[in-house]
Amino acid sequence: MSANAGHDREHHPPDSPPQRLLLVCPSVRLVQEAVSAGFAVRVLADEELLRDDGFPPGTPVDLVDLTDGAALSAAIDESVRVHGTQRLLACAGTADLPAVAATAARFGLTPNPVDATRLLSEPAAMRALLNGSRHSYVAAARARTAQELPAAVEEIGAPVTVRTLPSCAQLSAARSGSAGEPSYLVEQYLEGPEYGVVTLTVDGMHRVIGVVALHGAWHPSSHLFPAPLEERDEAEARAIATELLDLAGYEFGYAYTVVVLTADGPRVVRSRADYPDEPLASLIELATGFSAEAELVQALAGKPTDVPTADRYAAVASYRLPVGRLLSVSGLEAVSELPGVHRVHFPYASGDDIPGHGDAAEGYVMISADSTQGAAETVAAAGRLLRAEVSRRPDHL
Repeated sequence: MSANAGHDREHHPPDSPPQRLLLVCPSVRLVQEAVSAGFAVRVLADEELLRDDGFPPGTPVDLVDLTDGAALSAAIDESVRVHGTQRLLACAGTADLPAVAATAARFGLTPNPVDATRLLSEPAAMRALLNGSRHSYVAAARARTAQELPAAVEEIGAPVTVRTLPSCAQLSAARSGSAGEPSYLVEQYLEGPEYGVVTLTVDGMHRVIGVVALHGAWHPSSHLFPAPLEERDEAEARAIATELLDLAGYEFGYAYTVVVLTADGPRVVRSRADYPDEPLASLIELATGFSAEAELVQALAGKPTDVPTADRYAAVASYRLPVGRLLSVSGLEAVSELPGVHRVHFPYASGDDIPGHGDAAEGYVMISADSTQGAAETVAAAGRLLRAEVSRRPDHL
């Protein structure tokens, strides 16, 4: 394990009064780390995202509707004026909510400019920023409605990638079940392997935590960390990711940027001001011992942070079942007994309906190995052992 493994670090509360920290939709682990480091923590969360099991006793929790910008701004305002909040950390994709970014900037709760997280996380804003600077240029056009899509595709020229651009109003409508029509971003299709660049920025200095080889870059159905890249390719991926952070004016926090290494050089596909979701987060920790929450708290406390060193490879092999009803599944126990397997996640039981949307319900196997060959062998073995029988519904035949 690397010497900077967060869970091995001892926190020593400062002699001065604890800094008052507001955490928006944090994980239990982040709350625990912040409390252990001596911060006076208060939690602000949407009831749908609240996971307070395991919060340290006495941690105050305020509930707010994240789709209500006025209520969210008022809750942060109250935290500052009534409870004396001095710093804010937004998690679970809340950093780019306008009410969070604007209110935090107004009270000086974050060093990031008000538009920094939006410029990273909104596809159209990010593309305009990069194209305006000529860094990672990708031809793009906006379509305000579905009817405008054909003209936008013709303008760019096939093949293209089409991204939906939901607004905050559309997000609110979606939660109430009455989503309006979205707009779209049409971009030139980028051909090449995809890599995820994970960074931690402190005082405007971007530290690359590592690079993940995403689906297709190493194996059709698996991610691998650290990515087995040539030195030049890795340097280019790192450089384009940190250039984006500079352009956005990003000063503090994690960012996750996906880069395609095309024949014409690296191009940014997407980015966001947050740490990667599971299972990628655990993948990095498994390979390095790096605790994202502990390191973030260290940085917040003004203490030095380190870049982790991988002492093994870690891979996550995902699988997606066809839409239908799961009749039976076998091989899960055999997969769990394979050498190097750390976790088998299978979210269904016999009789469950398999939905046809998103990646949230994907199953996966997480492994570690001393070499990329060893990782590939275990991924292949897991694929052979797992067997699922699914009855296709008539409407999906």
